[in-house]
Amino acid sequence: MADEKLNLPDNYLLWLDSLENEAYAEFDEREWEIASREELQELLEIDDYEVAYIDQANLYVKLIQDITGDTTTMDDEGNRIPFSRIGTWLTIGYDNEDLLCVDPADNYSVWGFYPNEGGDVEKLADNLDEFLDGLELLE
Repeated sequence: MADEKLNLPDNYLLWLDSLENEAYAEFDEREWEIASREELQELLEIDDYEVAYIDQANLYVKLIQDITGDTTTMDDEGNRIPFSRIGTWLTIGYDNEDLLCVDPADNYSVWGFYPNEGGDVEKLADNLDEFLDGLELLE
């Protein structure tokens, strides 16, 4: 696939380009596999749909809404978060079946999105810089 412009901050893309092929990072006692620039653009097949890695959150939101009819979910502090907002998030990594996402509309805040738990979300960092400062790359 052609190297399309990713809607991620330049400093994050530079950091990403400095990593080895497969990068694993620990943040707040949780290990995430970080997607490379190339992986972010790869097409995945999820439930008979094809979607770019970076756009997984949008597809999962649609699937959850189709199944449940819900329009919101809860964050870790009990706040209602609209699925329409989560659908705009960009997926940058994963752990098991959980997605590591950023919200471009909220200063690239970093979130855990848990599609298999009804779409619950958890704010991990206020922005990508805070996330990068708090993570430890694993060998």
